[in-house]
Amino acid sequence: MTDLDDLFAQARGVVPTTPQALQARVMLDALVELSQTAGPNPSPTAMIRRESFMSRLFGLFGGAGPVAGGVMAGFTGLALGYLQPESLANFTDILATNASYDLTIDLMPGYDALLTEE
Repeated sequence: MTDLDDLFAQARGVVPTTPQALQARVMLDALVELSQTAGPNPSPTAMIRRESFMSRLFGLFGGAGPVAGGVMAGFTGLALGYLQPESLANFTDILATNASYDLTIDLMPGYDALLTEE
């Protein structure tokens, strides 16, 4: 064994203790703080918290976050289905007809295609 192993073995044999006076002071301070910060005891009926209808509904789907994501995905689908950019229309035409076209699709179209009236 080395000197370090001897030191660790000696430290394992010592049980740390807290002086009784320190424990008493800590407990006294805790009781004083508790008595100063504690308010009146609420009645059991006041502690009942009822959840709203929306809160329970969102709970069925995992909370407000997943519901918000689903709503945004739905609105995005409606917007793409209604507005249908020209590049998306060309792409769906290719997929629907199973034909091979030599067509380039602009992946960053401008807003002009969305604002035109037919």
